Amino acid sequence: MREFRDRHGRHWRVWEVIPEAIHPLTKAEDYLAECYRDGWLAFETLDGVDKRRLCPPPYAWDQRTEEDLAQLAERAERLRPAGGTRPRTSGPADLPPSAPSNVVATIPRDEEGNLDSRYLGVVRTFLYPGGQVWRAHVVAPDDLDTPSVLRFSSDTHVIDLTEWPADWLDLRDSALLELLHIGKSMQERRQDAPLQRRHDDPDSDA
Repeated sequence: MREFRDRHGRHWRVWEVIPEAIHPLTKAEDYLAECYRDGWLAFETLDGVDKRRLCPPPYAWDQRTEEDLAQLAERAERLRPAGGTRPRTSGPADLPPSAPSNVVATIPRDEEGNLDSRYLGVVRTFLYPGGQVWRAHVVAPDDLDTPSVLRFSSDTHVIDLTEWPADWLDLRDSALLELLHIGKSMQERRQDAPLQRRHDDPDSDA
């Protein structure tokens, strides 16, 4: 991760996001693949007000000067600001400008205009302290009445989160690790909770 200031004096941080795989299920998969298959740079001001995405990551971006990084941030697509809505006039920030409008219209989105990552199949990988590899991806069940989950899985464990930030795709690995810890805590509380006896359960002495 690098930090820099732009020509307006705003303080930014930038990091690279590398997805392990993507299996888009929409007609726009060629356009989605341009960014989500090859990875991207995530830009964010330290106050969290402005967040952007640039794909694919320029070669040796982490070795560039602060001025170069500021220019890359200017080129990057602006994402929906925290607590705000996606500007309708600026077009979708999660797709390249070359995507035709009829293709853009086929891409599933949530109520706030964010690209619905349940349909993308993007898998983020990150390392747990000690070297264990974890994967994170959204799982949409076949049952429409069952909510989707953000699933964290390793070779030996599976942990689901029923609530997660909409921008999880752009989070740093350390932030994904924090979400994993939340999921582990929830799972431990469920395991430690005493079993509730139902009214129709037979008596233990019977």
